[in-house]
Amino acid sequence: MPPDVDPGGLEVTAGYRAGRDSGTFSYAAHAALVAVDAETGLIDILDYVVVEDGGTLVNPMIVDGQIRGGTAQGIGTCLYEASPFDAQGQPLASTMLDYLLPRASDVPNIRVLHMETPSSHTEFGMKGIGEGGAVGPPAAIVSAVNDALCRVGAQVHDLPLTPARILAAIESAAASRRQRPVEA
Repeated sequence: MPPDVDPGGLEVTAGYRAGRDSGTFSYAAHAALVAVDAETGLIDILDYVVVEDGGTLVNPMIVDGQIRGGTAQGIGTCLYEASPFDAQGQPLASTMLDYLLPRASDVPNIRVLHMETPSSHTEFGMKGIGEGGAVGPPAAIVSAVNDALCRVGAQVHDLPLTPARILAAIESAAASRRQRPVEA
């Protein structure tokens, strides 16, 4: 290399700021079909669909991966992950054996469909896409579970939707039915 060339290499710094600096956000709809086992409280996700509008997609494969990965994270939030503490404030999930995460077998084949409404605030019409997949699953899964449980008059609202919480909701609904006076 010539003596006036820095052996550390070249360095370039550039930035881009969209005309509208408040962000460009994608939006999505999540839908889940579940089966709830009334004997065990286990939830099986039978089908999962995400329709996402990320504007102009530069690399659809990467976008699909972000959506699927985020959705798997949201499934974990809804069904598994909890950080419980005892009465003295000591963590009860102090190792990964206690803190449950979804396994590959717990995540269904997530179907991803795209709408492409270009943003008028970015040069090529792209929108932010990174976090959208993680937000929708808790609402979609809780809604699907409550739809399944409505047949026995039960509802759940607290996350994670553990088998114990499902069974408690079913038992509470059954006890409520037993306490109702019978009309003659």
